[in-house]
Formats: sequence, structure tokens, C-alpha cells
Amino acid sequence: MVTYLLIPERNGQDLTLIIKKISDYLISFTGDISVKTKSEKEIEIIYTNTSFSAELAVRNSKLTLLTHPDDSITINLVKNIAANSGFRVFNKNGFFLPNDPKLMDVSSVGINERIYKIFKSLKLKPIFQYKDSLIFFCLNQKKEVVLINRHYIEYLIENHETPNAKELAVTIAPDIATFIALFDRGLISLVFPKYLNNDTKVVNLSGFDISNLPNNSLLQVTNFRLNKEKQNFIQESTTDKIINKKYLAMKINQDYSYKLEGKKLIKIINVSCFYEA
Repeated sequence: MVTYLLIPERNGQDLTLIIKKISDYLISFTGDISVKTKSEKEIEIIYTNTSFSAELAVRNSKLTLLTHPDDSITINLVKNIAANSGFRVFNKNGFFLPNDPKLMDVSSVGINERIYKIFKSLKLKPIFQYKDSLIFFCLNQKKEVVLINRHYIEYLIENHETPNAKELAVTIAPDIATFIALFDRGLISLVFPKYLNNDTKVVNLSGFDISNLPNNSLLQVTNFRLNKEKQNFIQESTTDKIINKKYLAMKINQDYSYKLEGKKLIKIINVSCFYEA
């Protein structure tokens, strides 16, 4: 069985309430899924048309999900409601799963044998696959996270050639903790050439040309510090504390606002800066 921990976002959170939220969500799939309640601390998840079942229970004060090795359904259903139900999913390899339900843990979905051999030949360990695509994220020997060139993988599947390491993978994060934090903030691109061109540090959703802003505009900056232990970012209150820190990414947000200064109407453009502690 594959073991996951469901980690509450707040200390002291009632684990039985999380079980109930998950149970209520699963029973909405009438005819496909049934939930057997053994107690308020334990449920069994049963799939009508398969032999799979899963168990969700409080064990040693921890909320544990047990699934069959070939069961990719349960973990993805649980991930679908994680963000709105006050918990995160922690897997057996020692890291949180990203919130995006389309980014699938390779240990729960398996991997094509030909693709696995390509990765193994370059000593890459696959960790995530984007659903219904050839987009993979792997760990290299330095434990850095690399993005796989899906177009080159497609070529290699059809042509049994020795893979070119530089064409296959590009480093996108120094470690898995940083990757998870960046991905959950929408700061990881799925486009391979962007990393080759070093075009990933700034995510501009605003439509404004930040290098050539009009005079009646003002940037309002919010800073976020990386917490590697929790694999997320924590908002900082001021900019003064982080002058000498290493920035990982910057996001110019889509929404902006206005304020009147004297007789001048000012656009307030919101910018989020993410930096390494």
C-alpha cells in the first residue's frame, strides 16, 4: 500500500472534520464511489467498478491515507479538495504534493517503461507528471528539480537514440521544497525554452510594460519569504528587511486599483516578490 499523510494547515485542527469533508465529497460521485464509515476516525473508500479500495484514518494522532499502488484515483480526488478543506498532502518521499490536481505524483500513476529508461540513463528520478501530457519534473543527482523537454521526449520515444542531456532537461529549482512552494504560487512554467532563455523570473499577468510604466502609476510590493520546512511562502510585512535577500521570482498581478492623490489619479499595480530566506 502507498501511504500519504494529510497535514492540517492549522495546529489543533480537528482531523475528524477533515475526514467528514472528504467523505461528503466522495459520496457525491453516486454510483461510482461508496464510503464505508467505520468510525468518526476511519473510513473505507470503495470503487464500484474496480477492485480498489482505500483507507483514510487517524493513526497515532496523524491523518493517514492508504491506497493501492495502482490507484491514482483516490489521491487525485483528495487533492481536488485539499486547498478548500484546510490540509495538504504529504507523500512517502518526504515532500508535499502541489495543490494543482493535474500535477500527478509519479509514484501514484506509474510511468511508461521507455520513458523511465531514458531518465535512468541520465540518472534522473521522475517525481511528477502533468496529467495527459509528456511534461515531467525530475530530480537530478544534485537533488535539483529539472523540467523535461516534452518535445524531445516525444522524439526519443520514436527514435531509439542516446539522449542528449542538455536537450532533455533544464534545472528550474534548487531543491524539491523550493519547487513545491513556487509551483503552488503559479511561478513554475511548463514551457521548456523559457528556462533556456532565462525568461522565468518575472510572471507578468498585468498587461503593463513594467520597464516603461506611465507616470500616473505606482508599484505596491508585497514580499514573501520561502519556508523550506513547510514548502511554502510566508508573507512579510515590510520591504526593509529583505534588501539583501535572493529573489526567486516576481509576479505582477492581474488586478490593479486606483487612488486619488490631490487631483492626480494614480494606478496602483500590485507586485508580489518571492525570496529565499
